[in-house]
Amino acid sequence: MIFGLLLFQAVVSVPAAPRPPLPPPTDLERLSIVVADTVTQTDPQRLCDQAGCRTLYLGKYANAVVLAGPPLEPAFAARVEMGSPFDRSYRIAMIVEHRDGAEPLVRSMAGFGDRTHEACFDWRDTDSFDWQVSGPRIIKRRRVICVAE
Repeated sequence: MIFGLLLFQAVVSVPAAPRPPLPPPTDLERLSIVVADTVTQTDPQRLCDQAGCRTLYLGKYANAVVLAGPPLEPAFAARVEMGSPFDRSYRIAMIVEHRDGAEPLVRSMAGFGDRTHEACFDWRDTDSFDWQVSGPRIIKRRRVICVAE
């Protein structure tokens, strides 16, 4: 019994190998900050055959408003890394990269806070590139980019 518990603890405490981040965008002029409603998430595509490899889903969005960068249609689709599908519609902010010959790629997403009414992107998603973005609803706090609702 004790051996079984020790084995269980050893298996449970082994940390998963961290996944490498996506490579930084090659052209910062191809990035947009967008606020949109989530619709669906389908069509998972693994980026490689190894264990722990990223899977990108085809996210569909509606009522999009572009705050900075190249335009997107009000209803658009983009590849996004997600752990679980949308269980309802959310209003979110996203950094979207426009790519030649492929769907746009969501580089980062953030939900709006109930008290602050701001969506702040994780600095680890944007720290690998020095993006000097600005706009009426865009707020920069040191290394963090936020969007006002």
